[in-house]
Formats: sequence, structure tokens, C-alpha cells
Amino acid sequence: MGSGLFWKFFLVIWLALLTMGAGMGAAFWLQRNAALSIEAEYEHKPKLDAHHAAPFVGAAGLILQKGGKDALRNFLEESRNTQVPAVFAVNELGKDLLDREIPPEIIEQAKSLAVSNPSAVQRIKTADGQIYYLFAIFPDISPATVHAVASPYENPPFEKSRYLHPDPPPPWLPIILGFFVSLIFSGVSAWYFAKPIRQLRSAFAAVADGDLNTRAHQTMGQRHDELADLGLSFDHMVNQIQLLVNAQQRLLHDVSHELRSPLARIQAAIGLAYQQPDKTPLTLERIEKESQRMNDLIGELLALSRLGAGVIGKLEVIDINELIAEIVEDARLEADSKNVSIQLTTTEEILIKGYYDLISRAIENVLRNAVKHTSSNSEVTVSADLGGNDHQLYIVVTDQGQGVADNELSAIFEPFFRGSNSQKSQSIGLGLTIAQKAIEVHHGKISASNRKEGGLRVEINLPVS
Repeated sequence: MGSGLFWKFFLVIWLALLTMGAGMGAAFWLQRNAALSIEAEYEHKPKLDAHHAAPFVGAAGLILQKGGKDALRNFLEESRNTQVPAVFAVNELGKDLLDREIPPEIIEQAKSLAVSNPSAVQRIKTADGQIYYLFAIFPDISPATVHAVASPYENPPFEKSRYLHPDPPPPWLPIILGFFVSLIFSGVSAWYFAKPIRQLRSAFAAVADGDLNTRAHQTMGQRHDELADLGLSFDHMVNQIQLLVNAQQRLLHDVSHELRSPLARIQAAIGLAYQQPDKTPLTLERIEKESQRMNDLIGELLALSRLGAGVIGKLEVIDINELIAEIVEDARLEADSKNVSIQLTTTEEILIKGYYDLISRAIENVLRNAVKHTSSNSEVTVSADLGGNDHQLYIVVTDQGQGVADNELSAIFEPFFRGSNSQKSQSIGLGLTIAQKAIEVHHGKISASNRKEGGLRVEINLPVS
């Protein structure tokens, strides 16, 4: 039996939950990572000092206005080795007065702040018509200068520059992504599990409509799970139903044929009686014989029907030796007409619990079949023993007839079987079938095989409780 269906359900549900959890985790991670990246960017990039360096920027502006570029250049050169914040003077082309490198984004921000916050960034036009932007960058402010200019408790130590940073992805994006991925997983799994169920439903509908050639497993592809096993079980069920239906149809056909033959002979006898009144006694005898044959056939059919319906009587303790002895004694009357002897071999007392009528009929049918098919002036043997095992009873009946073709041995227990080696007989053809059904009711087995010396050997195996 396959066990993949459990693991498929487990993995699909687990993957769906894992995807959703991973999406939510990714959302928080991306948010946190974006925040850390922005903080790191502010920490490692130069930023304008819009608060503490304003006095120094103002002083540099006065020097530029009063003394010109040379005076400001000297002032900036002298301020490099002091604790005064580094003040930059950048013209419209972005070139610093001291040829220092300044990030372009700082220059752009300075030009913007020159309009909105002139105390932080001063825009000064010199006598020669050039425009300079004066500002200070925060990383160049030493701790001593910061504390000297303003207390950290009065104002924040610096103002983060307003750079244009890419916004972090919204937290709902990975959640939505996980939702759709899990939705796809669910849809695919639902289709995967529902498809064979729909196929089975169609197969059941086809069988209900009478199509017993329907098979389900071949439509399931290469599946190896409980649904594939269910398809195999369905196919096995349909096979058994087909066998039963075919057997019933064959039985009905055989019964019709078996009933038609004696009826035809009765009708022929009646016609003969009309044409030859002097042969009426012989005709009546023939009619009586055919009527008895029909009665026996109907009786066998009723017995077979009762076995199939489970009408089997009451359990009782049976003395096998005594039962077989009675059956052999009754069969000797028929055997004497063929000059056939019956040899009975039994051991110690054997008691079993079963249905007396069924076991009696099974043994009697096997024995009478052996007497009927054995050669004249021959011998039929019957033996019953425990075979060295107190839990199994073996009853063996052998004859010295022609036996059965090897390819027909498995069919001799079917209704109305006629072997190719058997001569035309007046037997009904249900005796061994009834015997098999009766033995199976007792959870036993019956089998047949050809003897090397010639003839048939039938073995009955019954459990002894």
C-alpha cells in the first residue's frame, strides 16, 4: 500500500505555511535592513551642519565680503589646524576655494538651503561678479568645538541631511507575495488530489451504467499513493464483479440448456406415445426418468443457491469416521453395478465442528463422482486422517478412470463442467461445485490432481477445532 498521500498533504501545507512565514519574515527583515542602511548612510556620509557652524559660516561670509577671496582663502587655510569647523566656499561650478573635494549631493543641498536657511548656507556675490556658497560640513567638527559652540542638551548635535534615499519596500509586499505563492500551492495541490477523485467518480458512474470494462488505475498516470491504490482496488472490484456477472450469465445459459434437454426428450416421448400407443409403458418410463433428472437438477440448483445465500443450518460436532462409513455404504450400491469396489481407510476417532448436511453432501458428491468416472472392475479408495497435524483433517478420494486433462483441472469445480476425457454421462454437473462451496463454508480447501497410475485424486482439507 502506498503512503505518499499523507506526505503530499503534509508537504503542501508545510510549504504554504513556510512561504507565508518567510514572506512575513522577509518583510520585517527588509524594513530593518533599510532602516539600518539609512542610518549607516547618514553616519558615513558628510552632512551639512545647519546649527553649530552658523557663526563660523557668518564670519567667513563677512571676510569674503570685506576682504575678498584672498582674505577668505587665508582664513580657511589658517582654520585647518584649529578646532574651528571646516567652512567651504564653493562657486557656481562646484569648485571649492581651497580645491577640496566635496560630494555633489552636498553642493546641491547647500544651494537648496541657501534659499530656505540662509543662516546655515550663505550665498555671497563677490566684487568680480562670482557667486560663492559658504557652509560647514559636520564630520569636520571636533567634539571640543561642538561643546564649545553649543551644549548637546540644548540642540541636537547635528541635523541629518535630507538626502533622497530609496524608500524601503513596503511590508505588505512580501506578505502579498507569500499569499499568492501559497494560493498557487493550494490550487495545484487541490487539482492534483481532485483529478483522480473525479476520474474514480466517472469510473463508478460508468460501472453503474453497466460498462464493466471500465478501469481506473490506467488513467492515473504514474501516481504511487493511496489514490493509486484506490484505483487498483476499484479495478480489482470491477474484475470480480465482471467474473461474477459472467459466471451468473454462464450459469443461466447452462441451466437453460440443461433444462431444455430433458424437456425436449419428454416432448419427443409424448409425441412417440401418440404415434405408437403400444409403446406407452416405455414412453412413460422415459418421461419419468427425464422428470426425475429435472427434479434433481432443480434440487442441485436450490442447494447451490442456498450456499450462496448463506443458508447453511446449525453447527454441530461431527464424527467423520462414522459419516464417511455411512456415505461409503450408500455408494456401494451404485459401485456394485459397475463391479467397482470401495476401500475405506480411517484412523482414530476424528471429531470436527461443522454443518453436517454440507460436509456429508460434499464427501458424497466427490465419492459418487469417483464411482461414476472410474473404470469398470476397478477400485475407489477413501481415506481420512489427521496427517500428523491435529489441526487439519485430510480426506482423499481416488479412482482409476481416465482422469482430467491437466489444463482442465482448475475448471472441474465450475458448474456444468464437461471434461474432454469424460464420456457422455447423465450427471447434472453441479456435484463438485456444491462440494467446493460446502468446503469453503468450513474455511477448508478442495483440490484435484491426476494420479500417475491413472485416474483422479481429490483431496479435501478441513480445519479441526
